[in-house]
Amino acid sequence: MKQRTIVVTMRIFLTMIFFLLIFSCSKQEVKSNHTANSNATDSTQQKKFTLTANQKKVLEGAKKCLEAKFSYDMTMGYYVCTYKDGENTGSRVFPGGDVAPDMGVCTDVIVRALRWGGVCDLQEEVYNDLKSSWGDYPMSRWQAKKPDPNIDQRRVPVLMVWFSKYWQEISAEDYQPGDVVAWDMNGDGWGDHIGIVSDNFSDPTPTLPEGEGAARLKLIHNFPDPGYVAEEDVLHEWEIIGHYRVK
Repeated sequence: MKQRTIVVTMRIFLTMIFFLLIFSCSKQEVKSNHTANSNATDSTQQKKFTLTANQKKVLEGAKKCLEAKFSYDMTMGYYVCTYKDGENTGSRVFPGGDVAPDMGVCTDVIVRALRWGGVCDLQEEVYNDLKSSWGDYPMSRWQAKKPDPNIDQRRVPVLMVWFSKYWQEISAEDYQPGDVVAWDMNGDGWGDHIGIVSDNFSDPTPTLPEGEGAARLKLIHNFPDPGYVAEEDVLHEWEIIGHYRVK
């Protein structure tokens, strides 16, 4: 009788160990699968980029614009570029000239980002290219007769021509931080907004269908809403008609 009791006890003990092992393995498997899925999500939604030195400079300059948070000039007026390094000199500055540092439009993000990032001075670059290749630019749109370093680099269509000539034009859906993107917002075929792709991502939207809710690269731009330089998830908000990457 005693021997039978011992046998029964041993069977119960072994059975408990068996179930514990099964439960432990199942739990480990679920944890491993969850980790794998998380890693897959991270790698798909938040792609890691290997940027060139110049791409990093463009991005660095764009982030300086974001820090400056200058307001959007709702008048979109014509100004003489009397400012240099944030100080008003009282007379036109060229090269290196700027409008008042506390305001600007979308193009001023591009001009300042490339200048502050140490890439180039678009005021000078655009002026020199207009002098040598006037016919490449749609200057008749503004009835312009000669280059004007106060305004030319602040016009989206002019910047689009310059970028198409001296940067890489990217046709695929291959966005990288530091890329310059231009949009036609009213469908008239002309570029009327421009910004720089950030290296930060939007939050994923799990309620949307697969692929549509993935995290997206944000945009650094200056727009009437919110009215200052901001980083927003608006890259695909309007019709993209220009996409450029520094060489």
